[in-house]
Amino acid sequence: MDGTVWLRLSPLHWRHDHRKYESERTGVYDTSDGPEQMNLAYFRSLAARFFRRSQTENELEEELRAHIQLRADDLERSGLGRRDAERRARIEFGGQERFKEECREAVAGNFLDILMQDLRFSFRTLARQPVFAVVAIVTLAIGIGMTTAMLSIVQDVLIRPLPYVNSERLYAIYARSDSAGQPRIAASGPDYLDYREQNKSFVRIAEYLPRFTFTWTGEGEPKLVNCTAGSEDFFATMGIRPYLGRLYEPREYSYFKNDTMVVSYRFWKTRLGGDPHVIGREIRLQDESVTIIGVLPPMSDLFPDTDVWPKLTTRPSWPFMQWRANKFLRVVGELRPGVTPTMAEEDLTAILRRAPDEPRDVRVQLIPLKEDLVGDLRRPLLATLGGVALILVVASINVAALLLARAVKRQPEMALRLSLGAGRGRIARQLITEATLLSSAGCGLGLLLAWSALRLLPQLSSLSLPRLNEVHLNMPALTATIVIASATTLLFGWLPAIGFSRLRLSSALRSRGSETGERRKLSLPALVVAEIACSVVLTVSVGLLVHSFWRVMHVDPGFQAHSLFRVYLRSESPPNDPEGLRAYNEKALPFWQNLITETVSLPGVRSAAISDWKPGRDSATATLLLEGLPYDEAHLPTVEGSWVSANFFHTVGAQLITGRLFTDHDKSDAPAVVIINTQAARQFWPGQNPIGKRIGVNYTGPGRRTSGATPRLREIVGIVGTIKHGPLDAPTAPAVYMPYLQDETSHVMSAMNLLVRTEDSAMGLADNVRNRIHALRPDQPVQEIQSVQELEAQSVAPRRYTLLLFGTFAITDLVLAAVGVYGVISYVTAQRTREFGVRIALGATRGRVISEVLRGGVRLTAIGSLIGLVGAFVMTRSVSALLFEISPLDPVSYFAAVALLGLLSVCACLVPAWRASRVDPIIAMQSE
Repeated sequence: MDGTVWLRLSPLHWRHDHRKYESERTGVYDTSDGPEQMNLAYFRSLAARFFRRSQTENELEEELRAHIQLRADDLERSGLGRRDAERRARIEFGGQERFKEECREAVAGNFLDILMQDLRFSFRTLARQPVFAVVAIVTLAIGIGMTTAMLSIVQDVLIRPLPYVNSERLYAIYARSDSAGQPRIAASGPDYLDYREQNKSFVRIAEYLPRFTFTWTGEGEPKLVNCTAGSEDFFATMGIRPYLGRLYEPREYSYFKNDTMVVSYRFWKTRLGGDPHVIGREIRLQDESVTIIGVLPPMSDLFPDTDVWPKLTTRPSWPFMQWRANKFLRVVGELRPGVTPTMAEEDLTAILRRAPDEPRDVRVQLIPLKEDLVGDLRRPLLATLGGVALILVVASINVAALLLARAVKRQPEMALRLSLGAGRGRIARQLITEATLLSSAGCGLGLLLAWSALRLLPQLSSLSLPRLNEVHLNMPALTATIVIASATTLLFGWLPAIGFSRLRLSSALRSRGSETGERRKLSLPALVVAEIACSVVLTVSVGLLVHSFWRVMHVDPGFQAHSLFRVYLRSESPPNDPEGLRAYNEKALPFWQNLITETVSLPGVRSAAISDWKPGRDSATATLLLEGLPYDEAHLPTVEGSWVSANFFHTVGAQLITGRLFTDHDKSDAPAVVIINTQAARQFWPGQNPIGKRIGVNYTGPGRRTSGATPRLREIVGIVGTIKHGPLDAPTAPAVYMPYLQDETSHVMSAMNLLVRTEDSAMGLADNVRNRIHALRPDQPVQEIQSVQELEAQSVAPRRYTLLLFGTFAITDLVLAAVGVYGVISYVTAQRTREFGVRIALGATRGRVISEVLRGGVRLTAIGSLIGLVGAFVMTRSVSALLFEISPLDPVSYFAAVALLGLLSVCACLVPAWRASRVDPIIAMQSE
């Protein structure tokens, strides 16, 4: 035979002949074999591969037929008949499909053909096992979806810069004093002026006053609008430009009156209808007409609830802003380039210490504005991210175990394919393709779950996350998802592929999958142990949170919350001049007195009182002067303070320990009196009877420490049980209570809570109370009517949602762990079917077989639990900030977590154990 005939059939020669054929057919000939012509020929061949596939295949078929015919002609000339010559030529040529495959592999685009073949094969393989595919995809989707959602939240809340100019140089300015027991102190008006005029570290410094309200009238029922007031440099410091109109001009900060107003984007959109011609429109605030001059851009980062932006003047200013001890203003500054925060802290500390009546150890601390915004959420968010990362690890381990078990079961199939000539690389590529399909489907479904979860987050009104409305699936989270999917693909695809690369055909064909090698026998239990260890860490964390929440809900608040509701009422602030103050009192005092009388007269009302105390929220604070001690304003102790009416303690259900309660005779012209709580009595008069002693209480208002002058002394007439002024999980503090009629400034008259104790349902009389309020004062806005039990629930809402979130993680993790244990034990039990059949044939009882299987599952659970406990000792410190009155090493939580996992593992092993006990010895041995 002429060897040159067959030489032309090598892939390279066929590619050359095919190119030559194309040139002859089209009339276009290559004149050079240079790189450009080679690339052109490659892309031409690639195009022919996909757009003229049938023609290319026909040409290949014709080429092969031509070579066979040429050889048959040679044989016929040598004396053979035509039929015998063709038969001999086909025999000498060999399998045509092999040559076709080699030629296809030599043509451009062959890898895409192979990929499509692998994809079709993988789809068919997974379709034959839908339960396996669905379990693997859903498991991956849960892990990837939760992780992607949390990565998006962490990116948008913790990492993404604030949308302000030079936001990385914006710092919140606070002070701290260990001797005064105050880790974070706001600023007073004089503090701000000193900082602004004497500092050498900031481009500019501004002050602002957040979270107060104005009354908006003239458009239906009176409403309260949320306000934030900024000083002259505030908008420039933040780099805020108006969305519409203009901002305040410097001359407008030279007088008090708010005759012009800047409104927020939210207020403009929701309250003013997004009117593009709103500039120049007049609205009534605080019973005065103001002209809208500007609309700010959206600022959901720092001031999401602000409606209007009145100006905050410093010269002139309100009297309470001139008191150095009145620390209630927020200060923010933009650092100069090249100045470090430490240098700026030293600069401002020196300024503050030069001021009179400041604690000797007072220091200024700078907090990045973004960090100040996030507050204490950093650790909980990172702990939550760690929790979902554990779920992703457990999900990945679960799918890896499923794939390993499936790979072992498919060993005879793969061994048969290898023996029939399939390459190990091709088989490994198909396994990786299957893993890619699973991880891609899991990734896609996970992204859908993450998107849905992020869409639901803003609807959780009690979930107080800053920038929550701006959280979305962002590019860093998507990138991380792609990396996660790629990593899972490599993990799931390479593990079985590596196993098959070491497969020995003889043993695999002979064993039929019942003996898988010691390496793989160890790998599956090791994965289950790792899965259980991760589950223990997460379950212990949830156990700690559950125990903490149980303790919070069993805290004694010091009052009876059931059948009690509150109505928050706010009106204009009192004037500063004596004549105006007198006229204000003549109008405000009868309103509050008549309101109590009218409310009590309603059927179903047991009692009513007024107070500036709002259950579940931080109360006002004041400084305390003990009689006989020098007046050192900088070192006066801080206490919680409330102005109350005579019937307050009876209405809320507080307990009188000793002394008396207030009466209607404790008026402004009566001797000044005060009631303290038991904690104040123990702290300031240990071992003594405080009744009859006198103390001075500075004016209680919105500040952290407030005072104006040396306070008048008040006689302690009673001691009551400690009432929770703040959230249920907040520490209790010394507290003082004073008759609201004895407030010299009458400031408390502008904002009070009406507390109503009813016979039955707390909110059943809310509408009747609202009608009585409007009958007494038609222009009085009534926006907040809430039961005290609802306020208590809101005070622990962040803790409840954290528990719900971690609880969801733990339940998911436990389900995945149980599925993993069940899958592995089922597989191992199935592999031992012949062994159990022999044991039963030799007399082993079914109970003995069940105990044998259960013992294997319990052994894995015990090992995983021990490893998980060690990890929990380390990892649970990340949730220590979320705990309440328990240690991160709480033994109850650790024991409960291990017991729960042990119970689930035993339950997961019961079905495989029962199946093993029902094995028929004859069938088991015949199956081998």
